[in-house]
This record gives sequence, structure tokens and C-alpha cells, in this order.
Amino acid sequence: MKKRESSTGKTGNYLAIISVLLMLTGAVKAYAVEVAFGLLRQPVETTTAVPEYLAEPENNGESGAELAVSDANGTGKFLGQKYSIHTQTSDDPAAINAAAKAWYDTGMRFFLADLDTPLLQGLRKALPDDALIFNVGNQDDARRTTVCLPNTLHTALSYGMRADALGQWLRVRRLTEVFLVSGITDADAKFLAATKSSLRKFNQKIIKEKVWNFDTDLRRTASAELPLFTQASDYDAVWVIDESNLFGQHLPYNTWLPRPVIGTHGLRADGWSYVIEQWGAVQLQNRFTKKFDRPMTTKDFAAWVAVRSVNEAVTVLNSGDVNTVLPFIMSDKFQLAAYKGRKLTFRPWNGQLRQTVPLFDAQALVASAPFDGFLHPRNELDSLGVDEAQSECRQF
Repeated sequence: MKKRESSTGKTGNYLAIISVLLMLTGAVKAYAVEVAFGLLRQPVETTTAVPEYLAEPENNGESGAELAVSDANGTGKFLGQKYSIHTQTSDDPAAINAAAKAWYDTGMRFFLADLDTPLLQGLRKALPDDALIFNVGNQDDARRTTVCLPNTLHTALSYGMRADALGQWLRVRRLTEVFLVSGITDADAKFLAATKSSLRKFNQKIIKEKVWNFDTDLRRTASAELPLFTQASDYDAVWVIDESNLFGQHLPYNTWLPRPVIGTHGLRADGWSYVIEQWGAVQLQNRFTKKFDRPMTTKDFAAWVAVRSVNEAVTVLNSGDVNTVLPFIMSDKFQLAAYKGRKLTFRPWNGQLRQTVPLFDAQALVASAPFDGFLHPRNELDSLGVDEAQSECRQF
């Protein structure tokens, strides 16, 4: 009987010790490192001219950040790390900056921005330099070349990176003569400038250039109007630039000559697509679709990568201090696995995320740039977009 009591007493002691350890472990998990993100975004613009199936999701980008925070908390609970995200959606500069400064005053130092150029520049001026901003939506090459923002990293592709990916594909396929069609929006103009620069870089010729500035509903007349619009003696490909989906989706199979359509429609080059399942990406795609009931977009991926970059640094350093995290992210020790076939890093002169650029159509991944043969003395990924010698930025 005494022996049984002794055994029971020992068991009780063990349970008490385990309980204390679990309580202590729980406390560490909850309070050791806390990282808060602030997402600042403009509302999604909708227009009846764009078909619903091509409309931008209302939570575009926001969902990618939320998934990354959820992923980070999944492993963070075992490491004593906690992540959270707060969102402000507005096209009012005062509201955007006020929200950012209020979050900063609470201790937040990591911000995601899906803003146009004036709002992004205003946000950077409104926040102290020790706030780290991830640009997850702005593709303007000027942000990487001449208008250099301090402590601002770019997980969004630039227009130049997208154009160079397509330019390399044309060179590989020996397609050198291009019929160029563009829209009239500001985004179209910036992508057009990047496209012309890329065509010059790869020694490709613009056979003919046209601007689509009509408000015609092409859903019934595309087969009659577009062949005449794209009429020329000869060309190897039609490069369309229509960031707003106003007409570009009607060009494939409706050109004067039976040629491939590339650019914003047909064969596209962008940061992400639902067709990517290689390199384990199907797991990411499935998690996203299950959580948000729609495919993951380019902005979703850029926001996901931004959060994952901080998460990777915090996991290694066990610190959420931006003065520790940022130098690590910009160092040679940082490499991010992001379902793109190779480890990704940031360019030290302008903060652009080096990454492969998938080329795809609506149903399959066609290729991934950079292509074999496009060499670079430092990193082959730097063959996409403006290189260090052409950039005035020296931010890191």
C-alpha cells in the first residue's frame, strides 16, 4: 500500500512539473516575439467595361498577406513568435498616412503598400526611416531607378522585369519583328515604355505600333474589327499592352496574321498565376483556394512574399527588431524559398526582389525566365529588369 502511494505521489509530481513547463512554454510562445504588419491599399476600381471574370478581386493582395500571417503563426506558436496584420483601404492620402502613423506609434515597423506612385511616396515621407515598407503592387520602374525611396523593398515585379521576360522568350524563339498594340491608361504607358526598352535591349524590331483608344464593345465584333486593326505585311508576334482588360483579351486568334499574342494577354509574364504547380507550389495554391475560395493572384503572391521575408528573418534571428531584421534580409545570409524554382534574394542597390518570372497562358505554365544563355556577371536573375548600372538607387 505504501509502495502504491509512493508511485502515485511520483506521478503527481511529474504531472505538476509538466504542467509548469507547459505553462512556461505557453508564456514564451505568446510573448517572446510579436510582429505586427500594416497593409495600406487603395480600393479596387471596378468598371462595367471589364467582364466580371477578369475583374480584380476586392481583397486582392490582402488575402495573400493574411495567408502568410496564418502560415507564420502556424510555426510561430512553437517558437514563441506571434504575427498579426492590420489593414487600411483608402484612396485618401490623409487617411492612409494617419493610419500608418497611428500604427507606428503603437510599435509597428513593418508595412505593406499597394499604392500608386504619389500615395507610395507620400507614405514613405510620412513614416520615420526605421519603418520598413514592402511595395507589393506598384510596378513603376522609376521607383527602382530614379525616384529611390529609403528603406523600401519591392516584392512586386517591375514593368521592366515583365517586359524582359517576354523579350527573352522572343529571342529564344527567334521572333524578332513585333506588332505593338497598347491602351491609353497610365499603367499602359509605363508598361509600353518598359516594352520598348526591352525590345531595344534584345535587338527586336517594332514593325508597326498602334494605340487602341476606342470604347467599342468587342464581345460581338472582335472577329471583324481586330483583323483589320492588326493588318500589316508581316510580323512574328503581336505584343499587347492592356493592363485594364478593356480589349486585349479579344486579340488572340483575331489578328490579321496567325501569330502568337503576348504581353498582358495571350502569353503573359507576371509574378504569379494559378497555373503554377511546380516546385511544390500546388500546396500553396490549395491552401489559398481553400481559405479564400478563389485563385491566388500576382498581388496576393507579392504580399505573401513580403510577410514571408520578415517571417524568415525573425525565425532565424528570434527578433522582430527592424534594425536587426532589415540588415539580415539584405545580407548574403538571406535566401527565401518561394515556390519559384530557386532561392530569392533582394537587390542591394534598390531593394527589388530578385525572382524568376513565369510565362503562362490561361491553362498552363509555358516557361520561366531568365532563359538559358542570358548570362549576368553577378546573378542571372539580374538580367531581368533595370540593372545596377542603369539605376541611380543606392539604398542599402
